[in-house]
Amino acid sequence: MATNGVANGNGQANLDTLKRDEQRVPVHSFDPDASPTDKAAAAGKARDQLKSVSAASEAPERGKTCLQLDQSTSSVVPTITINGAEADKPPPIKVGDSPPPESVEPQPPSPPGALPEAAAPSIPDWYRVGWRQVSGIDEPPLSEGAEKDRAVLDLFISDQYYGTWYHNAALIIFAVFVTHFLTRFHFGWGWIFIVLAGCNTYYTTSMQRVRRNARDDIQRELVKTRLASEHESADWMNNFLDRFWLIYEPVLSATIISSVDQVLSSSTPAFLDSLRLTTFTLGTKAPRIDKVRTFPKTPDDIVMMDWGISFTPNDTMDLTPRQAAHKVNPKVVLSVRLGKGFATAAMPILVEDITFSGLMRIRMKLMSNFPHVQIVDLCFLEKPVIDYVLKPIGGETFGFDIANIPGLSSFIRDMTHGTLGPMMYDPNVFTLNLEQLLSGTPLDSAIGVLQVTVHSARGIKGTKIGGGTPDPYVALAINNRAELARTKYKSNTYNPTWMETKFILINSLTESLILNVWDYNDHRKNALLGSSTFELSRLQDDATQEGIESAILKDGKDRGELRYDVSFFPVLKPEDGEDVVDTTVGIVRLTIHQAKDLDASKSMSGDLNPLAKVFLGDTKTPLHITKNFKHTNNPVWESAHEFICANKTSSVITVKVIDDRDIFKDPVIGYMSIKLEDLLASKKENVDWFPLSNCQTGKIRLSAEWKPLNMSGSLHGAEQYTPPIGVVRLLLDRATDVKNVEVALGGKSDPYTRVLVNNVTMGRTEVVNNNLNPVWDQIIYIPVHSLKETMLLECMDYQHLTKDRSLGSVELRVSELASENDDPKFPFQSTGVKEATDPLRLDKDGTFKGQLHYRAEFVPAMKLKGMKFDGHTNEMQQAANQESDGEDGGVVIDNDRSSMSSSDEEVQAVPPGVTISGVHRHTRNAKSTDTTATTATKASAVSREEKKPEEGIEMSHDELLTHQSGIIIFNVVSGQLSKKARVEVLLDDGYWPCFSTNRARSTKAQWDYVGEGFLKELDFGQVWLRLNEADEGDKDDVIAEWRGDAKDFLKATMTGPQTFTLTGTDDHDRTSLVTIESRYVPVPVKLEPRESINNQGVLRLDLLYGRDFVAADRGGKSDPYAVFTLNGQKVIKSQTKKKTLNPEWNEEFIISVPSRVGADFTVEVFDWNQLEQAKSLGEGRIDLAEVEPFEALERDIQLSSAKHGKKGQVHLRMMFQPEIIAKSRQKTSTFSSAGRAMTQIGGLPVSAGKGVIHGITGLFGGKDDDETRHTHHAPPMPSAPAGQASHPIGQPDSEGSKAFPSVKSMSSLEGTSQEPGTLRVTVLDAKDLSSSDSKPYVTIRVGDREVKTKHVAKTATPEWNESFTFAAGPFTAKLFLWIHGHKTLGKDHLLGDGEIDIWRHIQSDIVSGADVLCELRDGQGLMKLRLEFDPTANPLRRSSMSSREITHRTASIASPSRFSIRGKRPGTENDDD
Repeated sequence: MATNGVANGNGQANLDTLKRDEQRVPVHSFDPDASPTDKAAAAGKARDQLKSVSAASEAPERGKTCLQLDQSTSSVVPTITINGAEADKPPPIKVGDSPPPESVEPQPPSPPGALPEAAAPSIPDWYRVGWRQVSGIDEPPLSEGAEKDRAVLDLFISDQYYGTWYHNAALIIFAVFVTHFLTRFHFGWGWIFIVLAGCNTYYTTSMQRVRRNARDDIQRELVKTRLASEHESADWMNNFLDRFWLIYEPVLSATIISSVDQVLSSSTPAFLDSLRLTTFTLGTKAPRIDKVRTFPKTPDDIVMMDWGISFTPNDTMDLTPRQAAHKVNPKVVLSVRLGKGFATAAMPILVEDITFSGLMRIRMKLMSNFPHVQIVDLCFLEKPVIDYVLKPIGGETFGFDIANIPGLSSFIRDMTHGTLGPMMYDPNVFTLNLEQLLSGTPLDSAIGVLQVTVHSARGIKGTKIGGGTPDPYVALAINNRAELARTKYKSNTYNPTWMETKFILINSLTESLILNVWDYNDHRKNALLGSSTFELSRLQDDATQEGIESAILKDGKDRGELRYDVSFFPVLKPEDGEDVVDTTVGIVRLTIHQAKDLDASKSMSGDLNPLAKVFLGDTKTPLHITKNFKHTNNPVWESAHEFICANKTSSVITVKVIDDRDIFKDPVIGYMSIKLEDLLASKKENVDWFPLSNCQTGKIRLSAEWKPLNMSGSLHGAEQYTPPIGVVRLLLDRATDVKNVEVALGGKSDPYTRVLVNNVTMGRTEVVNNNLNPVWDQIIYIPVHSLKETMLLECMDYQHLTKDRSLGSVELRVSELASENDDPKFPFQSTGVKEATDPLRLDKDGTFKGQLHYRAEFVPAMKLKGMKFDGHTNEMQQAANQESDGEDGGVVIDNDRSSMSSSDEEVQAVPPGVTISGVHRHTRNAKSTDTTATTATKASAVSREEKKPEEGIEMSHDELLTHQSGIIIFNVVSGQLSKKARVEVLLDDGYWPCFSTNRARSTKAQWDYVGEGFLKELDFGQVWLRLNEADEGDKDDVIAEWRGDAKDFLKATMTGPQTFTLTGTDDHDRTSLVTIESRYVPVPVKLEPRESINNQGVLRLDLLYGRDFVAADRGGKSDPYAVFTLNGQKVIKSQTKKKTLNPEWNEEFIISVPSRVGADFTVEVFDWNQLEQAKSLGEGRIDLAEVEPFEALERDIQLSSAKHGKKGQVHLRMMFQPEIIAKSRQKTSTFSSAGRAMTQIGGLPVSAGKGVIHGITGLFGGKDDDETRHTHHAPPMPSAPAGQASHPIGQPDSEGSKAFPSVKSMSSLEGTSQEPGTLRVTVLDAKDLSSSDSKPYVTIRVGDREVKTKHVAKTATPEWNESFTFAAGPFTAKLFLWIHGHKTLGKDHLLGDGEIDIWRHIQSDIVSGADVLCELRDGQGLMKLRLEFDPTANPLRRSSMSSREITHRTASIASPSRFSIRGKRPGTENDDD
């Protein structure tokens, strides 16, 4: 101790000579033994408190080790609650408790002008704030109609009417009229003088403004020229700095001390005891800005200036004598303590008289958000002048300036310029991204994980020194920086095979992955054999790059071939203000901030050299080691490290604080262990201090940030899935008085209702166009998983081009419909039917508008065992477990790598168990819609020993399939896709998907995505698998599809994963494979008759004969024909029988019936007249509910009329065949581009998905073979052009039914007659045209004949109902149509055009017809036509036929419209109008 005291005294004596008497600004002197915190506090006396600034950013510590993967297989268990981590805090006040009386103090009244304490109210949306909103620069461009009107206005009104001339002319006219008025009514001269005085004032003011504006403009232009050519002084800024510097310099010095001392403490070499700053000041003279030059000719968001700056504190020319007398020069004294232990001595190193000057260019890029400066680029235009006095020995009195040594000063100066030159000497710039710096996001934060699978290398060229075969291994690095991971080495081979997977955290996709192939040597340095480079930017197009074969290059020469795979897993980020989706796999950013009050009793000197080590689970190797700080019990590390966590629910983190004792064993001062979930939860509760165990005192502060990854098995995975407890049966009846969001456009809302659970759309109704009181009357089944779930019934307004708008919502809680039950088979029961009429709550202001009428009922599901899928490990764990473990190599070990000795492991061992355990709390401010996700229910984090046995009953697969209704649980495992897309699963009519996976990152997708859907009737149910390339919520782009029977699908997939082939229509050769497995949960639902599959299907109708018809002709006979109408639409028209009251028809028809129970089906018999309108002979109603499926039924339908009463009968034979009528995935009357052609097969409507038929064998033919249960194929069909759809005549569009496209190819038409028949085209109507301010008409061309309808009034939904006839044969392939807007004077403009494949919708060999929908191109809208074809009537042979023959053959087709005049098509090249 005496020696140490003498040494300290000598060193302190030398330091004392450096001190001055107290001056105007004191020199900051410190005790060399003081801690950095004490010295920072001493330097900051002018401030109330000084917070420690974190140390400089640390270099990545991954070094040459592989990134460790936390697979969460540890056996460590937490033991201490987080509540005890900060026991010294006062207990929180519980909800409902009154605060202590002493805490309530009267609030003094705020004085006028005081700043408000509460948050300012939000600015209403309709306020116009700032120049951007007032000018409308951010508003969307005008619509076509508005832009057209504006152009017309500009055409007739020139710019001169907006200028000063307009105002002057208006003033003259005003003066003339006013003086005339005053004179006419005999006012005096005084009034005229008043008017003249007003005019004079206006002119005077106007001239003054013109002169002032002109002067300002001229002066501004002159200033711009001077700014770019001359430098200006900044004396005002220097004057401000002179005064501000005396106040700010102590604060700045203290900040530098607190940060630099931490760096010096952690960077002290081993042969020194410590490095401390004992004196630091920047002097009393402030830096100066000598000159400024501004460049005005830059973009609006760029500011560029040249600043001449200098810091010359020794220059006293500009100081007053008083300032010069009290001047303090910059001075820095670094105390270097030599020796070890008690034998130490301090040696001061002095730096003073620092001067600096230079010319710097500053370029700032501005932005609208805070801090309003996005990027700052700095560079020196010339080398700065740097000077200083450095006295390493002797201090101020006896010190010797090393600048006096010849050559040393210039050497140091050249080294400084050589270091700064590449960084910030022109043209190089030093860039500061202020937006990123102030955003709180660390600069080294990872954006995702790179998975690199190294397969093999072939033909490696290279030998060992002295001969021999190489032992190759692969090391991974980014841009050839520090090595991040390495494989094992393979002994004595030129063709090694590794099959190892490594994970790397990356910060940017603009860099390169370097794969270095090394030759491993035991006792000497490893030799580089070559390198291969992979550009990470390739992952932006396809996140998975497989089968890469790249050359191994060295010095530009080929050294072999390397084979590997690269995949990128991005960090999930929130979108559109929504919370980020949580997953079990992610990146953890663990930050060890500091420790305090460490237990000094474990050190003999009472002084610690602490460092922290981080361990995952029960591993022995530390994941991360902080820097050690010498001689402090309150270290501030601020050390961050990122690692990958494979399972957040079971990951455990252990932190040990260790005393670094150099050559002695390093003991553990204290440790703590905590679950990762609890650590993340504690951050939300603002708890980051945790007590250390196995010590008397000590706390450590650490925090963690979770960044979820998009990996298979991590999102909606099998381990997270909870089976449903039942379904909610929702009858969405109608809505009344909904909000009209299109009132400004003169229209009405297009409402539909969707059902959301956890912000996921689980079902929706169809759209009702232009109706504020829509009636849907649709039943939707929603699977639920907990009584705590909440369903949101949201009424929406469909928008064709923009995002749908909300019309209000209603909340429905499952707890209102269900309760728990003691029955083990059905653990939950229904509480009854809820029939409600609830007001629709608007989102923005919380008011109510409109009412929703619905009925809800809960139906319980069976509690079954084995409903969960086998626990697949997620993609990261699978890759980590697939590493080759061959015996032909080993682990690469660096001889110079320091490793923890076994003795240290024994000393640093800690007892098993976790010291910090968290208490789960309810989420604050939870939204009512934040319920348990359907497929992402969070699994409870219980240990393996505490898992409860699975409850429920056991049923075999055959027993399960005896239940008709239930929930199908799908697990979409993987897929090999033709394009990157998402898989949609649909059931039955295929109107809305049950669920959709996330979009595949590559064509070889790994999902492990669990979803579910409700099946009403198993025997008749259908399963649809669709590959949709569009994002969810966007316009559909279905590229492939598969459809099959639900029962066969379950039989195949309940035993294990099966692969299904999805065939596209755009390219028949490019198929996609999707692997799926499933489970089935029976739900005993009693269906209404209208819900049953038996209620919809195909009706075969035989019109046999009629009896006792009314005689309409003078001869006592009639010419009867029958018209059948379904739900208000004419669907069938029979042949006309001449001169009879008892016709014999014997005609057969096929009708698609969407609802047998609710069908309004009638037959009406007419008397045909050649000259006048047909007369009705009577009408009868047909009750289709009497027709049982698959049973023929004959009925006599009694006809009746108001004029003749009950007279006549029609004899029918009917047979109904149940069939699912697929509904189009349309959101409104305009369907998407992924439309499908719909037609008939022999008059029988069947349905398929976009060119894919899975036959109608389930109804009319045999089953699939057993082989198809493993790989299910569907025969491809010729593709239908996008934008065509059809259905049998008379079926309402709102049903959206489709028929399977059984399209005849040209080869199949060769056997038909080549004789042309009569094609009747009826132009019905159009919807959603691009312009409502035009008079639309239609031009149609079939073959070489072209016709045109008449134009109608201005509307976007015109109706024509005009018919035309054409001669058409099998080789008349297409019908072309154009819609134009009629103009009386100008040229007609095109509103849209389209084409229809005629024989895709009707048949060429029989009498057939169809209503066809065609989506318009070169515009927007939907065109509806009716095609009717009669192959027996040839219009080209009419001239050679008798009039009776012509009448007989064309009786079913009306004569052409009188408006069917052939003419030129407006808007074409040949149009000269």
